[in-house]
Amino acid sequence: MLCLLAATVVFYWQILLTRQFSLLTGSEEVNQAYSWLNLWVGHIRQGVLPLWDPYTFAGHSFSGEMQTAVFYPLNLLLALFPFTHSGVFSPALYHEWFALAHFLAACFMFALAREMGIGRFASLVSGITFSFGGLVVHAGWLDMLESAIWLPLVFLFLLRALRASGPRRAALWGSLAGLFLGMTILAGRLHVTIMAAIVVASAAAFAAFEPRARGEAAEAGHALGRWIIPAVAAAAALAVALCAGAIQIFPSMEYSGRAMRFLGGALPPWPADQKIPYAYLSDGLWPHGILTLLLPFAFNGNAGPGEFMSPYMGVFPLLAAVVALRRCWNNPWVRYLAGLGAAALLYALGSYSLLHGFLYAAAPRLWMAREAGRFVYLADFAIAILAAFGVEALLSGEGREELRRGLGRGFTWIAIAAAAGWAVPAFYNHPDLNPWVSFSLLMILLSYGLFRRLIHGPSGTAARLLIAGLILFDLGGVNWTPRNIVGQNPAPPDFLARVLSCRNVASFLKSKPGPFRVRILSQPEPNIGDVFGVPTLHGMSATLTKDFMSVMGDDSLLNVRYLLRPAQAADPNPIYQDANWKLFEAPPSLGAAWIVHRTLYEPSQENAASMVNGNAVDLRRQALMSEPVDLGLSVPADGAVESVAFQEYGANRLALTAHASGKALLVLSEFEYPGWKAKVNGQPAPIYRVDAVLRGIPIPDGASRVELDYRPATVSAGAGVSAATFLAVGLAFALSRKAGRP
Repeated sequence: MLCLLAATVVFYWQILLTRQFSLLTGSEEVNQAYSWLNLWVGHIRQGVLPLWDPYTFAGHSFSGEMQTAVFYPLNLLLALFPFTHSGVFSPALYHEWFALAHFLAACFMFALAREMGIGRFASLVSGITFSFGGLVVHAGWLDMLESAIWLPLVFLFLLRALRASGPRRAALWGSLAGLFLGMTILAGRLHVTIMAAIVVASAAAFAAFEPRARGEAAEAGHALGRWIIPAVAAAAALAVALCAGAIQIFPSMEYSGRAMRFLGGALPPWPADQKIPYAYLSDGLWPHGILTLLLPFAFNGNAGPGEFMSPYMGVFPLLAAVVALRRCWNNPWVRYLAGLGAAALLYALGSYSLLHGFLYAAAPRLWMAREAGRFVYLADFAIAILAAFGVEALLSGEGREELRRGLGRGFTWIAIAAAAGWAVPAFYNHPDLNPWVSFSLLMILLSYGLFRRLIHGPSGTAARLLIAGLILFDLGGVNWTPRNIVGQNPAPPDFLARVLSCRNVASFLKSKPGPFRVRILSQPEPNIGDVFGVPTLHGMSATLTKDFMSVMGDDSLLNVRYLLRPAQAADPNPIYQDANWKLFEAPPSLGAAWIVHRTLYEPSQENAASMVNGNAVDLRRQALMSEPVDLGLSVPADGAVESVAFQEYGANRLALTAHASGKALLVLSEFEYPGWKAKVNGQPAPIYRVDAVLRGIPIPDGASRVELDYRPATVSAGAGVSAATFLAVGLAFALSRKAGRP
């Protein structure tokens, strides 16, 4: 572990040992992962679990949007650290947390390799390769990284389940695999969870057909054992994973029926709970992208559209994986991993692959993992373990003559081709060879030289240091995730700096009486909502609710009081101005809440939204009701004075006082969404959908105190199921240990 920790520090020296590089230069990384952490940690430190985000998209379910990782337990450690003097989540802590996730990934893969009987050094190579290569290192989104680190532990305990002596033990170990599979759900990336579940199901099926994969369990003595152990192991893992992740799955299922997902490019948004048309699934690996396994910047890096992730795991690990296929083919799990990696790469080709098309049509819900190119993650997982087998074989000294005669010749020709690719442009005076391709050719030559060293000479400590050093050097050279933020002309983009430049205008806005919302007229918009707690009209997310999209341009309905523009804007008469921003007052809106005494019934959601957007109804005096309810509203006397004043406005809770002249309907500029509970003067009150998307609450004559709390039943039910699952599995293992069964 100390070696892996040292490797992590060396690999991420840019963000751990200097302040000249940053992971927070892009708008997505800052507006999503960093901003969400800022909101979450800030509220946790105040003793509040933020289930509702009132600061972006005019208010939305923070727990329903899975990528926010609201329920990821490891994030609780971040609440132990204070915010910076600027009152925001520390960027340095973000970088350290990012590196810690990679350290855990390396440790988990090391543990898996040891479980498979691989030696310590080769297991260390596996951990380094998995953590610092492929999708894991190129996943700039924190939630994807934190989901991706758990697969080695899932596979480790699945192996123990498959080797169990009976169904009961298989269920116990399978349950532990399920807990770690559940962690991929809680970390926020359903795509990674689907891929990990495929590994569980396919490995169990493989073990059912290949008795040697189950070790001693293959000699159970009854024919049904061939199927019972794998079936129990897989069923326990998948069932426990669903139950462990229920606290996230339940609110996400509720949210998906009310949300639209973005598919990238010029494609239209699509309902999140409906199957995506096959023509829209274009984010795959191009056929020539397979070459990125050896040359990560081949074809100028144009290896696939959309959010393609490079499968590059380093030249020497790839070479070692080939050695494993040659020397360790008798090991059933080597054959399984070879098949898994090949199938993953074929599927990653997307629309070019018959496998992808068939599984789209036949496999339920697989379309939810729409970016086929991300399936290189499974190929990376397989290569990392195969590399450990290969390194073990090379260091053992066995079969050297076979390697020299067989693979040695093939590798020699590859090295000759690499040397020619390096030398020919220089010979003909063409120095325009891409430097990254040149770097890859150098790694091929060095890896070939090290391979020759291992099959001809002793394999002691020096050889091990050369292997680890070359892999780190190779993967570190193509790690483009940290970006240089100083000493360049023109200055590189630094979106975190752009967000933090809003601190003064955010302080000015928070000094104004509210609540209100701000429309930011600058692209991409800085997420000052989640960073500084200023309610805004927009934000950044992979999904949006259908309600928001139906009225997103109606500033009056959504209580927009201010417009924020860059300082370069030519608009006159700002109410606030600094070196970066200008703030203007928006046209008058309906406000944060208002009182009406008349209603109009309109059952069609589309018609109601059209009437609201078309100003067909005076919403200040009349509310559109989505259900035919007689509220018994009274008409106020002429000149009656009515008022609304807010006392609380934050995540999960609103509180206000209202004074009505007669029985009335209080309309709030807040989206109606399941889970909100209202009380009027301490008594439960109904919440109606009004004006197509808003909340309406009946209030009596006179003064009233209205309180709204977000307590979704989906979170409560999911929390119960998840807690019971973790406790049940823990209790089962405790009782097993007490019975003397380690």
